[in-house]
Amino acid sequence: MKILSVIANRVLTLATFSFFLLFMWSGNLFAAEKIRIAATTTTIASLAKEVVGNAVEAEIYAIASPNRDIHFYAPTPKDVLKVKKADVLIHSGLDLEAWRDPLLVAAGNPRFLGEGKASIDVSKGIPLLEIPTSLSRAEGDIHLYGNPHYWTDPENAGVMTQNIAEGLARLYPAQADRFRQNADTFILKLREKMNDWLRRMKPHEGKALVTYHNSWPYLARRFGLVIAGHLEPKPGIPPTAKHLAELRQTMKEKNVRVIIRESFQEDRTPQKMAQETDAKVVSLASSVGQMKEATDYLSMMEENVRLLEEAL
Repeated sequence: MKILSVIANRVLTLATFSFFLLFMWSGNLFAAEKIRIAATTTTIASLAKEVVGNAVEAEIYAIASPNRDIHFYAPTPKDVLKVKKADVLIHSGLDLEAWRDPLLVAAGNPRFLGEGKASIDVSKGIPLLEIPTSLSRAEGDIHLYGNPHYWTDPENAGVMTQNIAEGLARLYPAQADRFRQNADTFILKLREKMNDWLRRMKPHEGKALVTYHNSWPYLARRFGLVIAGHLEPKPGIPPTAKHLAELRQTMKEKNVRVIIRESFQEDRTPQKMAQETDAKVVSLASSVGQMKEATDYLSMMEENVRLLEEAL
């Protein structure tokens, strides 16, 4: 009986140890599991990388090219496949990405369809500008909820980062604290940089600019600049001779010396307008990766502020 008791204890000890090894091995497998994140833009992907940090192993894929107009991006078969395999979708919300819903339908990922429980909308809590009081296609590319180019204001980038952190914390509660800590660290750096940007732009408060497309009202408001007009007579509608003549007069009356364009917009019209009004054309980055200096959100905004400083 004593021998049987010893054997039984050894078997129990071996079983317990084996179970412990199995538990640790399984835990390591879970910890090493890669989270696949699809972000609709390179800017959102940049902020997501800040939040994820080294909290988990993640593959973050940006769908829309930074060198294409975000309104008219056409998803590729690669985009469809990436979204199909993704665990999380992070998007800009509102109606900026008209191609988003067709892409989700094509991908058929049940985590993003219907209620979209694995989707994160980074626009939540952001006060929107230019909410339309009436809707008419005669007004050009009208956005139902307001101007959707909100990320050009660094303050809004902080809200976006918090939305990403809370969304990932909800989906992966075991890493929630680390996501939130990473977000807090980035937002602290963002606020330090924003204080510097505000100081540098302070001498230019009240100065007027013209933009190609209405992409910059949030940046203008943050830095106290005035947008006197747009090369497009209405959003998404190409410049006309009559409109340009009127805008040229406005620029002279308001002493406008800067025209802002984005790299994917044609350059002939703004350059001609600049020559006729003694202004300067400045190409700003509206997305991370749109210029070689804009490798992440902070460097993108730093380069935009630097270019504006020089031009103003």
